[in-house]
Amino acid sequence: MKKILICLMLFLVANSVHAKYITALNGAGVTIERVFVHESGAVSIYINGGIANLDQCTSTFRVYIPPTAKAKDEMLSLALFAYASAKRVGFHGSGCSTTPFWGGTQDVPVVTNMWVH
Repeated sequence: MKKILICLMLFLVANSVHAKYITALNGAGVTIERVFVHESGAVSIYINGGIANLDQCTSTFRVYIPPTAKAKDEMLSLALFAYASAKRVGFHGSGCSTTPFWGGTQDVPVVTNMWVH
């Protein structure tokens, strides 16, 4: 059991090395203005509130959940729940993404983890 826990911890650390808090874990979070689901299965979430732009993305009024994100459906459910109930959310992720649908001129933070406050 101890070996399994150690392996799991190493796996989580190795996969989270480059990820950052886009919003502070214990902070106020941001509100969701709109949710857009792309044909590819990706999700764009328009937000209102301050975020940490650690990857220097050109825009921070929107975040992006790629279609390949393992918990994409769960994050979409959280986003819709938060929007419908006026709850604030937080994000964790890494990198920036340019979406051709929006003209391909702005890159926004990529989300890999999300929570509701």
